[in-house]
Amino acid sequence: MPNAPISPLPLSRSANDNEIAQISRKRTSFFETGKPTPICRLDLDKFNQAIAPDFASGFEESEDCFTQITTKAALLLGAEKCFIFIKDINEKQVYTFLKDAVGNKVQATKSIDRGITGSILTEPSGFNESNIGQRKQWSYGLDELPNFVTTCYLAWPIWDFVACKSIGVVEFRNKLNGSPEFSAADSQIARIIALQLGHAIIHYKQQKLIAGRTEAINQAFDENFDQGETIELSSSAEDVSGTQSLIASGNKCPRRPYNLSNKPSPFVVRRTSVGVGDKAWDYDVFLKSEEELLMHAIDIFDEQGLFSRFSISITTFVNFINEIRRGYDSNAPYHNIYHAFDVMHVCYLLLTKCGADEYLESLHVLSILVAALAHDLGHDGYNNSFHQNTCSDLALTYNGISTLENYSASYLFRILRKQECNIFARLNNEEMTKMRTRLIDMILDTDAKNHFMLMKRFKHCLEMKKLSRGLLSSMILHISDVSNPVRPGTVSRKWAYAVQAEFFRQGDKEKELNMTRSPFMDRNFENLPRLQLAFIDAVVQPVFGLFADFLPLVERHCIRPLQLNRAFWQNMLHRNCTKVEDVVSFLSIHKTEDSIVGPHDDINRDKDSVTSDDAVKAAPIPGIPADATQGTSPDFRKMSVISLNLETEKVIDPEIGIKFDVNKSSTSLVYNSSRGACHKLHSRMKGLLESPAFQALTYFCTIHALFAFDLNLALGNKNADIVMDYATLIAFLVFVVELLLSLACIPGYIQFFFWLDSIATISIFFEIGFVMQSESSLLIASQLNLAKAGRAAKAGARVGRFAGILRLTRLVRMFKFAKLTLGRAMNKTKQEEELHGDELEKDLHSSMSIIGRKMTESITKKVIIVVVLMLIMFSATEVDYTPDARQIQLDSVAEFPGSSVLLDSLFESHDNIIAFSAVGYDFVDQERLDNLRDVEVLAITSTFDDSVSARFDISDDTASQAWYSLFKTTFVSLLLATMGLLFSRDAYKMVIRPIEKMKNTVQQLSENPWLHLEKTMYRGSNESNETDVLEQAITKMGSLLQIGFGSAGAEIIGKNLSDLGELNPMIPGVRVNAIFGFCQIRNFTLAIEELQQDAVIFVNKIAEIMHSNVVKSGGDPNKNFGDAFFLVWRLKSGKNTHSSGDLQKELFDSSLTCMQKVIKELLQAGSLASFLKDDTSNMSSARASSFETSNVAVGVGLHKGWAIEGAIGSKVKIDASYLSPHVNLASQIESATIKYNVSLLMSEAFFGGLSGSIQSTCRRCDRVSFEGSTDLMVIYHQDIEPLSTLQAPPQNHSTLLKITQWDEETNVNYRGLIKNAQSKLQSNSELAQRDVFDLLFNSYVDKDWKICKILCHLWIENFPGDVIVNGLAERLSLQDFQCPEMWPGFHSFKEK
Repeated sequence: MPNAPISPLPLSRSANDNEIAQISRKRTSFFETGKPTPICRLDLDKFNQAIAPDFASGFEESEDCFTQITTKAALLLGAEKCFIFIKDINEKQVYTFLKDAVGNKVQATKSIDRGITGSILTEPSGFNESNIGQRKQWSYGLDELPNFVTTCYLAWPIWDFVACKSIGVVEFRNKLNGSPEFSAADSQIARIIALQLGHAIIHYKQQKLIAGRTEAINQAFDENFDQGETIELSSSAEDVSGTQSLIASGNKCPRRPYNLSNKPSPFVVRRTSVGVGDKAWDYDVFLKSEEELLMHAIDIFDEQGLFSRFSISITTFVNFINEIRRGYDSNAPYHNIYHAFDVMHVCYLLLTKCGADEYLESLHVLSILVAALAHDLGHDGYNNSFHQNTCSDLALTYNGISTLENYSASYLFRILRKQECNIFARLNNEEMTKMRTRLIDMILDTDAKNHFMLMKRFKHCLEMKKLSRGLLSSMILHISDVSNPVRPGTVSRKWAYAVQAEFFRQGDKEKELNMTRSPFMDRNFENLPRLQLAFIDAVVQPVFGLFADFLPLVERHCIRPLQLNRAFWQNMLHRNCTKVEDVVSFLSIHKTEDSIVGPHDDINRDKDSVTSDDAVKAAPIPGIPADATQGTSPDFRKMSVISLNLETEKVIDPEIGIKFDVNKSSTSLVYNSSRGACHKLHSRMKGLLESPAFQALTYFCTIHALFAFDLNLALGNKNADIVMDYATLIAFLVFVVELLLSLACIPGYIQFFFWLDSIATISIFFEIGFVMQSESSLLIASQLNLAKAGRAAKAGARVGRFAGILRLTRLVRMFKFAKLTLGRAMNKTKQEEELHGDELEKDLHSSMSIIGRKMTESITKKVIIVVVLMLIMFSATEVDYTPDARQIQLDSVAEFPGSSVLLDSLFESHDNIIAFSAVGYDFVDQERLDNLRDVEVLAITSTFDDSVSARFDISDDTASQAWYSLFKTTFVSLLLATMGLLFSRDAYKMVIRPIEKMKNTVQQLSENPWLHLEKTMYRGSNESNETDVLEQAITKMGSLLQIGFGSAGAEIIGKNLSDLGELNPMIPGVRVNAIFGFCQIRNFTLAIEELQQDAVIFVNKIAEIMHSNVVKSGGDPNKNFGDAFFLVWRLKSGKNTHSSGDLQKELFDSSLTCMQKVIKELLQAGSLASFLKDDTSNMSSARASSFETSNVAVGVGLHKGWAIEGAIGSKVKIDASYLSPHVNLASQIESATIKYNVSLLMSEAFFGGLSGSIQSTCRRCDRVSFEGSTDLMVIYHQDIEPLSTLQAPPQNHSTLLKITQWDEETNVNYRGLIKNAQSKLQSNSELAQRDVFDLLFNSYVDKDWKICKILCHLWIENFPGDVIVNGLAERLSLQDFQCPEMWPGFHSFKEK
């Protein structure tokens, strides 16, 4: 119960000190109306520093901390001194920490009654004064510092937002720049600092209070909460991985773990009592009468199945509600009966719409709704602080500790003590003890002082991944109690008006009693927007944000309207609409009304109405900016702080004076762990190596290394060589980086391809022209370049050819990459056209098998070696036997130096001579020589005389050889790739791929034994081969294992397939929690005698119906006993739960509706003849006619418990099944269906797991004890049709009416009971009719069989076809409706 909204500052002033009031009028007060306040310019950097989250973080009561904070604060304001004073626990002194004259750390104190510091504690705003020494509050002996003269003084009170009282003071003395006073901007910065200190001090005290309790909390989980009271939570990462594992297991798997949250059972049809309009978040209790609210409560309790589950009489419940209504003060504007019903409604919405009921059992749901109705019982409209300050009788009774909450809890149990109001009358002792504890804890947790402690406990539990259901219940009630701001605007504002009216009511009372006005309770300083903003920011936003971490749907249903409401109140504050009349006037101007429905409400409205989201887009809510929901940015928070902490919107307005840079703050992640840094570096290197951009870069560099030089020789000139050299250098560096990254990131890289890559990379270095300085080096380089360009193209340059041939191996990686990409594309196409989503095909190329990888690498290596050796051999054996004419003619000139004829013949035969040198004759075409590359010039020297030489222009030959080299390189590349792909393709298609598919089948089957196996397509005897046969055999064997072992054998299959050791079917058992179903065919022996050999058809047809429905509902068939079937729905536990809640109520609902559907389908089949009409064509007419009189029927027993799942038998023969007394109980419950003449019965444990809406359709059948079980249980039956349909009378109907008829004396003594029961039974309300049945059954259990007899007669008259009451009447009539004295109160079953 929020006693007061949390405010950053109080707005009351002292009513006792007139002198202080006069002085305060002269202060810098920003909420004075009628006086213009000068606009101050706030230093944005200082503002950012003051509002920074770490300004006062790590606060503790120590000299070091105080010094650190005061130093920062003094620097922000440019003050000489800054002090922080905190009020002590007795509230008589304030204290601070500082150093004395000798430097010792001491704690200094000051009295509150004297001096300026104490007076600041009672102020509503800051104190900014020059010439402070002239003020009467100033005490030179107490306030002045030694050897210091205070001239100007600025102080702000520090507030405790929960208790709504000041807890300290922050003060500043003297400006460093010599200014005689602090500015208005300084005052605002000081105010923000005080606000920050308030949060820090409150947080420190909370931490101090909870310090050392972590171990106690953990111990409480272990000692005080049993497994059923603890919710095992899972991290989001685990949920994601769990979901991904389900997807990976195959979408076609009919027996995969059932994801109830994503795919609810199609059989679950929930019964609802609450109207569609009453399920909305905009449900307005102010528009409802008290009778309508009573019916709303009845509908909620009925929908949750609480009347049925706890046998609550409607009359008793109405009496209880009436007493609750009388317990609320009708004069209280807020804490009245409407608030109680509204909190109950929000609790209901959190349970149903946000999914909280999936984690809570019926007992917790009942406790939450009852606590919601009673949490403010007896509240007189004045908060706890008021009662404590006035020493009221309640405060004295409860010692001022959660006064009103303790009184409400006490008031509730005084109501429950009345027999006619005791809705808990049917609870057993254990349930009642738990209920009383929960109600008291929940109501006390609504105290505003417990708000932060409750949040701390809840957050701690979320971090520990273990949450108590009791704590969850308290949290639901508490956030419902403070949920007004999360409601749609119209409803939220009505509650805001009511809160303020109650505050003013208390403020008037405080004024009457001459007390200090509490914050926001002085009607002379009305500021409704700031009250709401403070409450939202300090309480509602944090607690709902925390709760949304547990239930994500809270974000959708609550957070967005909260942001809209906050934006509305902030806008009202900026518009200076501080009073209720101003807000109402503003809304009246806008014709869109004050009745906007919440933007998140997912209730299906009228078809003609638009959705709320569309409505928001089409017509903005009046007073709310269009971007109001963008409330998570730093700017939004800064504006929020400004708007909350300024007295008027004119002092600092973000819209007119301050602009914030949202990108100003950045977050950097610092990795302190060297291991983490290395891992991150390795991941980045691997990501770079595998990135498409880097792969493309290496691809183009490879193309450059193979073809660029030859293209340059064929098409380029000498000027392009320098560009080519730099491009070659870049390619060389890229290959070096690739080589280093591969060494670092690829395990086992130092093998065959590493050496090929290394040689090829090193060879590129010698192709860089400017690296080779000497002429010979250049010649060698050119030889190598030419050899590489042609790939064994230059005759006489065998070393160059060999290097170039090795460089071709770089193509292998590119073709391997192309092969992988092409293979994936082809596989995807094949899946779409042929396999239609085969799960096994998806991972074949992304995760190659060991044998596939080895065979592919082996084939590739061999192809490379063969091609390279072939080229080397051809290059080494290549000999040019044609003599060079140029050499012969040059030798002739040298041999006959004086012959001009030979010389002329040389020049005439070779017009490409560009230089000639001989004795007495030199010729050089220098211009032509300068334009030629070194490789384009051929120098020949005579073998007879070295002085005779000539140079020839061979550029045309070089270009021809370059084109030839390009052709040869391309041919070799294609040859290498084609041979590799062809050889690999055949091996992959015929051997590797089938082996990989078989390997993946076994591997995935071991990981998920319920993987759906896609059968291999049979291609006919002419095309199938040995691998196809093996593949089909493995698939069939896997499917047979799944069918034969069932769900209980999943562990056996997975364990033995994943283990390479010997076969070991006898693995240890595992304890599991599950729903057990036992279904038996009725009259099976007679059916077998009639059907003979066709009995198998009969049983299998029933099994087909049974098993298909069970699998669809998330269960698994386990054993078939011929005439009976054992069924299991495994309950997931802890982090493995994929249901919407850990109780998995949807699985309980699904299992029940599944069995009801099976019963209905078999019932609709009629006789055996119609059931087997398609399978009896070959039967004799005599046998077929006998089937007309035999009907198909089954009996079903459902129970929830534990069992040991495992292999039962020996290594010779095993059965995968379950061992537990609970399995036997399911069988005995099914046997009881014959005695009670019903098709289905369920145990109390199973009934407790159902959702409330399904529970409301069930009735108690009997209270029994089964053989082998020491616990008593109530067995239940579900009415799948309304009670009004039970009109078919049995053959002994008249007998039943006769044996239940009462005499005249009974008619007189029980006239009121009879009349009341008749009116309920004859009404159209099934709830009222069920109320009569509950009274009937309770009288049977309570041994009041006389009343039971009366009610049985009335019930049989109205519902003659109800076999439950008919059977009960028959059994009791055997005792003449006289309960034996030794009757134990239950029926004992000795038979199985």
